[in-house]
Amino acid sequence: MRSCDICPGGEACAGLNLAPVLVRVFDLYADGKTNKFDILFSLDEDEEEMLETYTANVRSACWTRAALSAIAEVLVRREAERAAGGDWRAIVEDTLASAKAAYADFPWHLPDLVEQAPDLHAQVLERVSDSGFGGAIPKRLFAKICKATVYGYLKE
Repeated sequence: MRSCDICPGGEACAGLNLAPVLVRVFDLYADGKTNKFDILFSLDEDEEEMLETYTANVRSACWTRAALSAIAEVLVRREAERAAGGDWRAIVEDTLASAKAAYADFPWHLPDLVEQAPDLHAQVLERVSDSGFGGAIPKRLFAKICKATVYGYLKE
């Protein structure tokens, strides 16, 4: 994943530190909290502190890295759904569409979902234990799904 030009790297990277907050935002959105203020008021003190700490001088690239890392985490968590008979393609499409909506009020650069699709795919591939992800969702198909999510057209 790309970092901003002034990224301090490691544990000080805003993108890495904001990712867990965006996972929580995704979960709240999926649970029906779609109003940005309801979501913000639902964050716990630690998450609020992370937002306060890591949003000073944060750039769009940082938010994008956080969003893409959060999407990878959500896809890895949804592996159990796949094991229960779910379809990886449907899971990926649903996750990306939900993330696009959940993160709409954050200053991430949505087109980077397309540009960084290979990196995102690799990140998910190395973290899932189901070897079927790579077979069901090869890198090229993943990039097409990302493009469809960003630009609004679906299916091949």
